[in-house]
Amino acid sequence: MKVKYFLVIPLAFLIGCNNEGADSKKENSPVDSIQVIAKDAGSEKSLLNANLSDESYDMSYFSGQAEVATYSLEKARYEDVHPGEAVLVFVAEPFSIKNQVKADRPNAENSVKALKMNRIDRFSTGVYDYSQFTSVFTPYEKFDAKFPMKITMGSQDWCGQSFYQINNRNGFEFSQKSYFESKGDTVLNIEYAVPEDNIMNLIRISKDLLPIGDFDVIPSASYLASSNTKVKSYLANGAIVLDDDGFVYEYEIPELSRSVKIYVTTENQNRISKWEETYPTVFDGVSRTSVYVLKGVKVMPYWRMNSSEDEGLRKEMNLLY
Repeated sequence: MKVKYFLVIPLAFLIGCNNEGADSKKENSPVDSIQVIAKDAGSEKSLLNANLSDESYDMSYFSGQAEVATYSLEKARYEDVHPGEAVLVFVAEPFSIKNQVKADRPNAENSVKALKMNRIDRFSTGVYDYSQFTSVFTPYEKFDAKFPMKITMGSQDWCGQSFYQINNRNGFEFSQKSYFESKGDTVLNIEYAVPEDNIMNLIRISKDLLPIGDFDVIPSASYLASSNTKVKSYLANGAIVLDDDGFVYEYEIPELSRSVKIYVTTENQNRISKWEETYPTVFDGVSRTSVYVLKGVKVMPYWRMNSSEDEGLRKEMNLLY
C-alpha cells in the first residue's frame, strides 16, 4: 500500500487573553511542532467510494420541524465554574455531498439526508462573556454516520474570535482561523476517527452507533479552543449504562484527563436530559466539571417563528440569552 506523507503544523489553541502567546511559544517550539501524518493512497477516491454505508435510519421526528432544548449551565473555565446557558437544536435537512453545505436544490444524486445539530454555549467569566457555536452535519443514509460530513465551530469572547472547520474528504480536513498572530491560518489532515462533536448526533440517530470499548476520538472543537491541546485523534473508552429512564453514555480520554457523561431518555428519539464534562482547566490544571441540565424543550419549525408574537416561546423554554 502506497502512503502519502503530509507535513503539518499542529495548532495551539485559545487559552486566555493574558498568557496565550507565551504558552503557545512554550508548547510549540520550531523543533517539536512538525509532525508527519500518514494518509492512505486511496485518499484520492471520491467521498462516495470512501465512506459508503447500507444503513439508513428513520428520522421523521426531526423532519419538517426541529427539537429546540435549553439547558442551565455551570461552565468550568479558567480557575472557576461560571454560570451560563446552552441550547441544542436538532433538525433533519438535505446536505450537498459535493459542496458540503445545505442543499438548495436537493435530489437523490447530489445530496444526502443529514441530522444537523446546532449547539450554543453562552457563559460569563468574570466581567466578560463567551459564546461558542458548534454545528454538526451527520448523514443518516448512504454514508457511515460515525463520520459527519462537516463540523464548524465559532468562538467569540471579549478578546476576539476564532473559527474551526472539519470537512469529510477521505479523512478529515481540519482548518482554523484565529485572531492571535501566533496561531495564523492552518490546515491539516487527520485520519478517520470519531469526532467528539458527533457523539450527540449518534445518540439521536441510534444508540447502536455509539462506540463501546476502545476507540479513537477527535476532541470537540470547543474543547480544543479552550485548551492547549494538539489536534489529533486520541484513544478513548466508551460504555453504556442502562437506567430506569433510558441510559447513560459515558466515555473518557485518559491522555487528556477528560471524561463525559450524557444522560438520555429513550422517549422522543433519545432526548438528552443532562450531560457532564470533566477536564483540567487552564491556568491551574485542576480538574473541574461543566454541568448541563435540561430546563425547557419545544418541537417546532422555529425558522417560521420570527415575529414579536413568537417571543413568548422564549419564556416557555426559560431562555436567558
